[in-house]
Amino acid sequence: MNPRVFLLVSLLAAAAAGAGCSLLPAPKPDPTRFFLLAAEPGEAAPARGTVALRPVEVPAYLRQPALVVRRGGNEVTFREAARWGEPLEQGFARVLGENLRRFGLPPTPRGGEADAAALVVRVLAAEGTAAGGVEFRAAWELTRRGAAPVSGEFRAAGLTWDGRDEAGLAAGLSAAVAGLAAELAGQVPATR
Repeated sequence: MNPRVFLLVSLLAAAAAGAGCSLLPAPKPDPTRFFLLAAEPGEAAPARGTVALRPVEVPAYLRQPALVVRRGGNEVTFREAARWGEPLEQGFARVLGENLRRFGLPPTPRGGEADAAALVVRVLAAEGTAAGGVEFRAAWELTRRGAAPVSGEFRAAGLTWDGRDEAGLAAGLSAAVAGLAAELAGQVPATR
């Protein structure tokens, strides 16, 4: 090969490689934010009973990592850049247990104390609304040995977020779980 041709081909290859590198877009930071539900602050009250908290059930549309915003009666959007830092059913169980402890009702491990009230919670809705509301509904049932089951449905009222910052939505849902714990605490009779 002619040295001039080789030099020309080498220069063209180097120029193309250099131009190719500068044509690639600069990397962008990942915009994903992660959120956790949080219990209300405060010390645990002296134990007045125990609750056997069963695994919290959530609807299928909430069993994915993105936060959910309802845009209408049948339309939801998943905020892909705003994700839960843990499976939502585990987050609900963790925070509900911490909040119940504040009312003197520490959760007992499955198969724990015989006099513990068995608590089943089914989350029916846990989402923001496009208009800035926080929608949280849960059905619950308490069963004690020798007593008729007690059940109810909790609906959080008056909780809002700004419709844009998902941290506000996570805080609103945390407050809703605290409200559920307060309602449940009023239903569990003292055993100690």
